[in-house]
Amino acid sequence: MLEIGFNALHTSGKDLRLPISVSVIPELQVVHNVYTGRVTIQDLYDEQTKRHQNPAFEMGMPGINDLSQVTEVDIGFDEMMAYAKQTTETYRDVTEPIQLVLVGETPITAAAMAMYENLSAASNAPFEVTVVPGYPEVLALLNLPAAGLAYFPDFCRKESHLF
Repeated sequence: MLEIGFNALHTSGKDLRLPISVSVIPELQVVHNVYTGRVTIQDLYDEQTKRHQNPAFEMGMPGINDLSQVTEVDIGFDEMMAYAKQTTETYRDVTEPIQLVLVGETPITAAAMAMYENLSAASNAPFEVTVVPGYPEVLALLNLPAAGLAYFPDFCRKESHLF
């Protein structure tokens, strides 16, 4: 697994956590993004850049976006529309739908997840967006083996007893 965007504490003790961790998991042929803290539209653009810069990334890989650790979403409708338009342009040559799974819905993230899901459908973006409650559903939806959970961070395995 190749990971870009690590969370870290600076030696001064100041928290330098990045709002997103982007992991391309070639063994499963998926991209796993974990958003933390306050998320802005710039974080979505940064994720896209990090994903495309990762040498293990292949166009068309399914994406798993975990928002369970988000404390604030600061993204307006117009910003999300512009992002959807830019994303549609970036993926204009994709002929098969790309599966995007949003996991970790909370009262803080519910509206943003719904907005992303609805705008993706309305914008002719080549994405098939699905919101699921947890990682058992992620694995089932993407037809990944239960053993694939080992490639995800520990916090993603809290429901492993369901396998």
